[in-house]
Amino acid sequence: MTHPKPIFVAALLFAAAASPAGLTGCKKRDTDNPDVAAGHRNGKYSGDIVTGNYREETEDQGKGIHPSTLRSIEDTIGNTYERDFERCLEDEMDEAGTRFMRSMFTVEFRIDTKGDAGSAKILDIWLKKQNAKGTDIGEVPADKLKACVIGAIDEWVFDPAPEVDYVHTYRGQVGEAF
Repeated sequence: MTHPKPIFVAALLFAAAASPAGLTGCKKRDTDNPDVAAGHRNGKYSGDIVTGNYREETEDQGKGIHPSTLRSIEDTIGNTYERDFERCLEDEMDEAGTRFMRSMFTVEFRIDTKGDAGSAKILDIWLKKQNAKGTDIGEVPADKLKACVIGAIDEWVFDPAPEVDYVHTYRGQVGEAF
């Protein structure tokens, strides 16, 4: 009588274990518990548990702007209109008699469905004078820079125009230090 070779026996056992019939004893237990926090409510950390309602009903937010249109608006500002801000800063430098200034600002403006920008509002702005090494040496009133930025934005036109009236927020920075 010949005995089966060990490799043959191992292959046979592996095939039996891998077959659907062999897996019935290894079924994964259902461990998904949607309210995990419930199991820990009266424990040591019950005061630290924060749960949220992920099925909140929200009102219709209305029509939105297409992502490619938004990308086009941001590209147009970056490639074309940022030069307007540089010109505004250069006007400030001419008036101050220095070439060493920098500014950061946040502006919000509307773009209508024809692509015309307007209703600009400066949310935050500062203008600083620097020495030749780029170190800030003092803050300068930014009233004229603010007016220049608003005036520049009022002349902007975007193509393609957004599908709905759109409010865009832009954070800009101009000057050699940037």
